[in-house]
Amino acid sequence: MSDIKVAEKSRKLLTEPLSIFALVAVVIFAYNAWSGNSDTSDAMAAGDRDVVVIDDATVAMLQENFAWLEGRQPSEAETQLLISEWVDEEVLFREALAQQMHLSDSKMRAHLVEKVRMLWAGSPEPVDEAELLDFYMENMESYYTEPTLSFTQVYFEELPADADEVLTTLKAGSTVEGEPFWLGKNLNSYSESILRSSFGGEFYETLKSAPVDQWVGPVESVRGFHFARVSHKGEPELMPYKAVRERLDQDWSAHHRRQNVSARTETIKERFTIVLGASGG
Repeated sequence: MSDIKVAEKSRKLLTEPLSIFALVAVVIFAYNAWSGNSDTSDAMAAGDRDVVVIDDATVAMLQENFAWLEGRQPSEAETQLLISEWVDEEVLFREALAQQMHLSDSKMRAHLVEKVRMLWAGSPEPVDEAELLDFYMENMESYYTEPTLSFTQVYFEELPADADEVLTTLKAGSTVEGEPFWLGKNLNSYSESILRSSFGGEFYETLKSAPVDQWVGPVESVRGFHFARVSHKGEPELMPYKAVRERLDQDWSAHHRRQNVSARTETIKERFTIVLGASGG
């Protein structure tokens, strides 16, 4: 083909509207790809972020979980089903993140916070006896026994119509038959935590402030109504070092884990500007 014919065809090609459009599109695409600012580049980058990779480690993990639950290795068909289910869950997980559900779900937020704490806590080195004794001396207030109460009670599930008369009778030294109570009539040396969990905080505070050897009531609890006479109030006592040795070891480890988390948190907080009193949204 002669150079003249090639030139004529080239001029004809460049004068056709479709050819001109295609050429302009190629030039624009090339420029945008070079500049990195085009919608096409953004779409490609987004596509990279949306890739779900099922590598050998993931497949092995799925097969191991199946074997642990079923007591055998999965078949090829079962493995493909496991992979398919995992992909579905991964897509749903990413969609949840895209919709920022983790920011509005309080349970999810708490789970993620606890997960980070566990990662940052680490495992403290074993503590020697001297360090543990120092820790005990520095935190003695944490190693006292709980206060206790001993009391006799007359129990009614419903408030008796003659409550004032019942109290007067008891104060006079006479016997009043109440209703059966699962812990019995005489409760000896019950700790504060047990009384609070069994009867409620208001009940405990009322008996704690009640005079010794004097009937009071009716005192309402989460279980009903009680007329009670406190016979003894046990004061907290410091527990000896040897008695709390095992607990001290656990407390020391927990203390240092909290320190690790606190130090890491303070470092991360430097990346944030904390604004108090601002409205949400």
